[in-house]
Amino acid sequence: MGRFGWRSRRKGIPNEPALLAAAAENPGGSVAEIDPTYIDDPNGYVPPEAIRGAWLVDSSGKLTGEYQQNPRHGVPQDDFSKLTDPDHWLGWLGDDPATAVRKGIEESLRAQVADAVVEWVKILETPRFLTGGRRHSEDEQAMLVTRAALAAPFALYAPRSTGVPSSWGCSRGRR
Repeated sequence: MGRFGWRSRRKGIPNEPALLAAAAENPGGSVAEIDPTYIDDPNGYVPPEAIRGAWLVDSSGKLTGEYQQNPRHGVPQDDFSKLTDPDHWLGWLGDDPATAVRKGIEESLRAQVADAVVEWVKILETPRFLTGGRRHSEDEQAMLVTRAALAAPFALYAPRSTGVPSSWGCSRGRR
């Protein structure tokens, strides 16, 4: 099994100039097939679910005919696992930190574009956390939190019809 899924041979090698050019630029690698239903800018951040699969490229930059399907292909979903997986206290965000962060992002966008709609948000890297406090005056074993913050690279999708750029946050290269 490959990176995305099972390798298979498709009938013939595609003769699409853009695909062949991308293969020539990636000898020994692969060229992803991006589903335009879910992403309108393949040069910006592309969520894993928007990749249908990948064509394998030989060492001379030519398509091999082998194709790896992406079993995760489908509608992109929120991914806050990099926020919630670290063992860091996020009590200041309430019982559901992911919802609090998503709501904050949406409110920020709506302050700029009233009808902004966020379809998905993905935290791309483990956040950096800042939590500060002071000792409780009556109990030296207790701390009172005086400030808390986090910074995290993220990507989101807001349809262009709302006036919000479709790709915000951290932009990554093609996968």
